[in-house]
Amino acid sequence: MNRVRWIVGMVLLLMTLYVVAGCFLFDRPPVASFVVKYNVTDDLLVVDLDASSSSDPDDDAIVAYMWTFGDDVDIITPLEHTKYVTVPVLRVRYPTEGQFTAELFVRDETGKTSETGMTQTIVLPSLPVAPTP
Repeated sequence: MNRVRWIVGMVLLLMTLYVVAGCFLFDRPPVASFVVKYNVTDDLLVVDLDASSSSDPDDDAIVAYMWTFGDDVDIITPLEHTKYVTVPVLRVRYPTEGQFTAELFVRDETGKTSETGMTQTIVLPSLPVAPTP
């Protein structure tokens, strides 16, 4: 009987250690996600890239958004001309009409970076669609 109690106690202890240590040892990377918002200004070459839907499966805060662009773009907001920003929304002006790509990686507060980025094709200009009568 004592042997059974000892085995059950050890199993419970190991399960508790696995759950507690798992929070620290098995930190999962965040997931990058963004949407392109067209027609945000009168300039049809300006879009907002909104990465506020990026998430972390461990509920860690996203602290950095790392953007890469296939072409020369003008970052309008935030004012820093960097591909690493701490805000989820980036306003971008593309140089001409056409198709462009944008890719996003995110980093969480524990320093983990998304393993794969999210890439989208941006087609400009994206003219607003008039409502049908």
